[in-house]
Amino acid sequence: GHQQHVGVLSREIARRMGLQKGEVEGIYLAGMIHDLGNISVPTEFLAKPGKLTEFEYSLIKTHAEAGYRILKDIEFPWPVAEIIHQHHERLDGSGYPRGMKGDKILRETKIISVADVMEAMTFHRPYRPGFGLKLAMDEIRRNRDRLYEGDVVDTCLAIFDKGEFVWDEVLKS
Repeated sequence: GHQQHVGVLSREIARRMGLQKGEVEGIYLAGMIHDLGNISVPTEFLAKPGKLTEFEYSLIKTHAEAGYRILKDIEFPWPVAEIIHQHHERLDGSGYPRGMKGDKILRETKIISVADVMEAMTFHRPYRPGFGLKLAMDEIRRNRDRLYEGDVVDTCLAIFDKGEFVWDEVLKS
């Protein structure tokens, strides 16, 4: 359900930020398939119930590049392949795979990145229990304008602060 959660939250953030309908659709699609490249990573690494070795983590980090390679020659009305390539990049250049900074990162990617972190921290993973919504919100708030785009963070936090977004309810619609 991770990709579905990210797609739905990304769409809601984009919609509330006032992006055009077509842009919102593109962000939703990219969010729904942003981890496509994980098909190139051994399943036992993705589902490992403990700390990854440096080697295992380095292989997992190849998924953004792998997703890009799978999609780069497919025509979309949006830059889906590039969004997927960038979804682990961070404003300060600390992300991967290319260490991109600030305005070099697509706006669509900045939205999906926040949704991805919110979902990943909120929910259970094979290697750790979920941290819950409050800690996920604290993470993006603490790293506003350092790792994550400020207006995206503000929009995401407003959605959850007002109690207007409940993962399970949104997924039913």
